Amino acid sequence: MAGGGGGAWKVAYADFVTAMMAFFMVMWLVSQDQKVKDSVAKYFVDPVGFSLSGSNNRPKDSAGVFEQEYAGPVPGAKNRTSGRGRGNLASRENQDSETTMVADAILEEPDKAERWQGEAQKQIDAAKNSPAVRDGTMSETEAAKLMLSRKMRQQITSEAMQSTQGVYQDLVSTSLNRVDFDALAEEVIRNMVEQN
Repeated sequence: MAGGGGGAWKVAYADFVTAMMAFFMVMWLVSQDQKVKDSVAKYFVDPVGFSLSGSNNRPKDSAGVFEQEYAGPVPGAKNRTSGRGRGNLASRENQDSETTMVADAILEEPDKAERWQGEAQKQIDAAKNSPAVRDGTMSETEAAKLMLSRKMRQQITSEAMQSTQGVYQDLVSTSLNRVDFDALAEEVIRNMVEQN
């Protein structure tokens, strides 16, 4: 029988080996610390190592790989609609507490809101001359949002690091890495446009 080509066992064996490999990969991942889990999650979000949409190095809280939206709990996050369409910061219950706290500090205090809206206007003006806008690969608003997001991340992190020391710097840095600065920048630009 074996000489006559009865090779069905090879398919079953290949399925078994694949299942065992997947099982051991899952067991390895479960035993790792949070930093390794975040790195693996980041790899599956952006395997090439760069993001076309911005500089946010935080893994997206997404339950799916594709553009469709899936509802349900995401480990370590609130129950939310996952995928790209998370809405704006007006619905604060959809945001992480870190993003909400920074948004409150930026958008609710008049001096800071005015400062960041002025910065948003500068970034909109600068975006008109950016190579991505001139090439037509990105709109002025998207380019301004990206540039404002980077500026916000840099300045807010710098200010927070100067006011803390030791282990508190690590805690603040970890919290700030979870802030969705892209959404914050979008909200600041939206508020600026609505007020004008």
